[in-house]
Amino acid sequence: MGYDVHITRRENWWDEEEQDINPAAWEAVVADDLGLAMAPMWWTAGRIVSKNPSDAVIATMCQVAKVLNARVQGDDGEYYDA
Repeated sequence: MGYDVHITRRENWWDEEEQDINPAAWEAVVADDLGLAMAPMWWTAGRIVSKNPSDAVIATMCQVAKVLNARVQGDDGEYYDA
């Protein structure tokens, strides 16, 4: 088992009835940044997720979240800022 960190537009990543990030938006961010790859971050159920991310990956996730008008949240509900 691991700890996931999520890029989400929802109040909480586990909410089901809120604004999603569509896969086309995620693909566009990856296409525009040669330093990004779908793995170790992947799109699922309206959010982008990384399992057991390093501090460097979390920092990148925060940058991506800004581009997507979203935020970074851990499994336990805590938010990350870079």
